[in-house]
Amino acid sequence: MMMSAMVKKLICDRCGYELAEPGDVDLALQGQAAWQRSVRERGEEPRGVYPCKNYVRCQGEMTVIEERRGLFGRRNKRAKAS
Repeated sequence: MMMSAMVKKLICDRCGYELAEPGDVDLALQGQAAWQRSVRERGEEPRGVYPCKNYVRCQGEMTVIEERRGLFGRRNKRAKAS
């Protein structure tokens, strides 16, 4: 039986920067409400949960991506029919 876990990553919707460390992802998600509130106060609608590290250049926002990982951190792939 293959064990699998969902791994959360944040990916910038503009430049593709990835944030995958669990501690970093959790910290960004904790600041989500403050970021979205500040965007709405500027009269815009937030696209993501937090600004990108490169926000000054790319104007991107980090979006949550959940990946299913199998045993030993490998991505689950479907077996090919032979």
